[in-house]
Amino acid sequence: MTEHATPGAERLSSVATAARILREFGKHSTQLGVSQLARRVGVGKSTAHRVIWTLVEEGLLEKVEETGLFRLSSTMRSLGASAETAQRLHEAATIPLDQLRSKTVGTLHIAILDGVDVLYIERREGPGAIQVFRAVGSRNAAHMTASGKVLLAFLPSDRQKRLVQELRLTPKTPRTITSRTDFLAELARVRSQGYAENRGEWQLGMCSIAAPIRDPLGQVVASVSVAEYVDDVDRGLRHLIGPVIETAMRISSGLGWVQ
Repeated sequence: MTEHATPGAERLSSVATAARILREFGKHSTQLGVSQLARRVGVGKSTAHRVIWTLVEEGLLEKVEETGLFRLSSTMRSLGASAETAQRLHEAATIPLDQLRSKTVGTLHIAILDGVDVLYIERREGPGAIQVFRAVGSRNAAHMTASGKVLLAFLPSDRQKRLVQELRLTPKTPRTITSRTDFLAELARVRSQGYAENRGEWQLGMCSIAAPIRDPLGQVVASVSVAEYVDDVDRGLRHLIGPVIETAMRISSGLGWVQ
């Protein structure tokens, strides 16, 4: 750091170096080594080494054991189509959501994961619409929603565990899961059964059910959910499991996923 540099400037310099390193993989090179990357982006080998391994830890790069070189992770490779996928998600969800709305009086959402929050990007209201999160762009803590459980359940194991450690498992009701061990067990159950339930964990008397939406690579990029107020929280919305899963599969198919 120079005499007049600030810690903030040093951090921004590291971010810029990381960005330049990631861009090198888009220049017809699928695998690159530390020395190559250091030379191409104009930094010292030790700096490149430190930044590269930070990107590996964050799941953006991966080391290829057979060659000893680095390449973009599957997560980063899928980001190349992310802008197109976002638009296609809206288009693919429109008809299936409208059809699902005819089967429930509740509120329908399409959601994505934003850090440890659920971000709602599509919404449909039925006669018994939930009067919370009315606007697209609203968010909620992932651990107390069916959507959040689905989006966390299908993450790679290392990223899932890291995000679960970041969660503040603050209870909203006596039913909210507050143990990380219990929550990881819940995520394993969700992944196994293919859908998630929230039975009064965010708001007493309100239940939701969610299923995963997949992109053409089979990765879970969003969730579709139904939320309703119910008389029997223990029973929840089990009658909607099939319709919600079917809707998720139809949206996934619209995105190009082939089961």
